[in-house]
Amino acid sequence: MVGNRPTNAQGALTGAVKDTEPQADIFVAGSLAVDLSCSFIPDKQDSATSPQPQTSNPARISQEIGGVGQNIATAIHYVRSSVQFCSVIGDDNAGQIAKEELRAKGLSVSALIQKPSARTAQYVAVNDAYNNLVLAMADMTIMEGYKPEIEKVWGPQLARCKPKWLVLDANWDPHSLRQWIKIGKDMGIKTAFEPVSVAKAKRLFASRSHDSTWLGVLPDHAVSLATPNNLELASMHAAAREAELFEREDWWQLVDAMGLPSSGSREKLISITNNDLVDKGIPQQSIQLLPFIPTILTKLGAKGVLMTQMLRPGDDRLSSPAHARYVLSHADPSHPSIGGIYMRLFPPAEKVQAAEVTSVNGAGDTFLGIIIAGLARDRPKTLIDLIQIAQKGSVMSLKSKEAVSPKIRELRGQL
Repeated sequence: MVGNRPTNAQGALTGAVKDTEPQADIFVAGSLAVDLSCSFIPDKQDSATSPQPQTSNPARISQEIGGVGQNIATAIHYVRSSVQFCSVIGDDNAGQIAKEELRAKGLSVSALIQKPSARTAQYVAVNDAYNNLVLAMADMTIMEGYKPEIEKVWGPQLARCKPKWLVLDANWDPHSLRQWIKIGKDMGIKTAFEPVSVAKAKRLFASRSHDSTWLGVLPDHAVSLATPNNLELASMHAAAREAELFEREDWWQLVDAMGLPSSGSREKLISITNNDLVDKGIPQQSIQLLPFIPTILTKLGAKGVLMTQMLRPGDDRLSSPAHARYVLSHADPSHPSIGGIYMRLFPPAEKVQAAEVTSVNGAGDTFLGIIIAGLARDRPKTLIDLIQIAQKGSVMSLKSKEAVSPKIRELRGQL
């Protein structure tokens, strides 16, 4: 059982480690969990490749420190970017082990809160014989209800850290997530959002008061970049529609300014992506979310990554012959905030055979970590270049027994 949260922010810090609080280019606030991976081992005489429901199945079970936020912070650290990781652990053995493993990796634990009478988050993944995810269960209850701590404890740490990027995962409850985003925006820090799952992806637009006006549109947007997979993108789009974000006058004004043809863009979208993606509505959904999140990188697994981006006026790609086929539209040249829409489908870095896949738990987290590490550099490469580098890192993690492969250190020089 999760214990009662202390009534004041300082009380929540009971047992926190007094590590030196570093300045960092990136501040990651998200989940830290104990991950259990259960991979199905079929009988030699059995052709089944997936575990059977409602019975016991033979498996290879491994345990490691995980959590989306922790995975992202680890990836950033491995490619030698300065990062501060913020999360919550329980006062149990799992929390102590997780804390020591973070230290062993070289990550600071000064932004960890140890919550009394609470259980450290746990994540259980059940995989088929090819290590593809069949089912996952996540106990992230410890991540809920931290609005006071965000304002009084982590907010000042964020200010002292002075990062270029704040990375949030959707394991925070909607009100805590909103508080993080608000603080980051008030400090002028760019925010990246990792949706985590279909259910939690909705949290960016969810509020008990159904007040979505706090989530501004370009150039007053609160979130700069998001990395959903196709199912999470659909979930985000549905939540935005349910919150009536697509009925707002500021959204309509920006959509009208995008320069999309009134006759529709289906043929152009197909030429940039393919029939299958357009039939599923993936490019269309990303375009409609752009006013709130100007860069969306949709992870498509073996089909690659779809980049959808709102270009600012004067962007070189608007007039470049090499990029002309990817420019979906040109805005009115007089518009102060929008130059056009850029969309590009990146093929996977390599075709990974099923037998080569060891773990799927951290591939997406590795991708975002490398992207943000690259963007936080003093002289960053283009996002186009970073996507291709990050895809390589994802493949390394797919082939690794660790959620985030230590081999991604080899990509440091490319960033």
